[in-house]
Amino acid sequence: MIVNHLRYFIEIAKTKSFTKAAENLFISQSTISKAVISLEKELQTPLHEPGNHKFVLTESGKLLYDFAVDVIDYYEEKEKILINKINRQNIPLNLGLPPTSGSIYFFSLINEYRKKYTDIELNIFSITSIHMKEKLLAGELDLGIVIEPFEDDRFIKKIAYTSEAVLVVSEKHHLSNKKVVDFSTLSEEKFIQVTSEFQYNGVFVEQCKRAGFKPNIIFENDQWDMLLEMVANNQGVTILPRPLVEKYISKNARFIRLKNPKFPWSLTVIYRKNAILTKSMEKFLDLVK
Repeated sequence: MIVNHLRYFIEIAKTKSFTKAAENLFISQSTISKAVISLEKELQTPLHEPGNHKFVLTESGKLLYDFAVDVIDYYEEKEKILINKINRQNIPLNLGLPPTSGSIYFFSLINEYRKKYTDIELNIFSITSIHMKEKLLAGELDLGIVIEPFEDDRFIKKIAYTSEAVLVVSEKHHLSNKKVVDFSTLSEEKFIQVTSEFQYNGVFVEQCKRAGFKPNIIFENDQWDMLLEMVANNQGVTILPRPLVEKYISKNARFIRLKNPKFPWSLTVIYRKNAILTKSMEKFLDLVK
């Protein structure tokens, strides 16, 4: 017997009406009728009196009603026990974290998560955002951190942190006394940026295109602190996320905000759309404001 058929039968017996039962269960009347017919065929006996405007149980129907109530009560009790056991399971959480975003935002959140859920094993994998999708799709990660803009129908996302990217120059640079500059005026600057292994590299190039120019990138490296030191030595300029700059900028460098256009920068948590959302994942996502 199908459990839902028993649920339907109980509701019909209570309401004595196919129509009312269907309304209460938010299903079609034909679905209810098919369930009763299926039960009668399975048990090879009529379960209600034919030709009656109200749904009146036969003796067999009364026996089935009592049976159905017992089965559903037992099923729901066991279901609660099962769900509680599953909820008490603390499945490990595999988190993909880009090398820099941890120091900007996620280390404090990870620390809070570990203190709050001491019984959950949290595994952190240092992966650049550009490779995050493939690791998530392969099932190697549960959650991953990327930067905006991020659009992919295969994933669900939740923005975790929003700031901006800023121009960083040496104190000797001709723009060092500026608080804000037009992005479009930077077309002649020599840029020092992160490599294409970082998702941010592509975001930076696209943002320059929006400002009306192709950036002249003279040097690329995957070490953010090296880039900032090179800028401090007046070997070029860079545009990096403001929180990172504020944390690591040299006393010999200055950062300048951008306008026309602005350069928004956000960190986003993503996971596969068809993934089973475990309690370990839910608890982490709940901490993301």
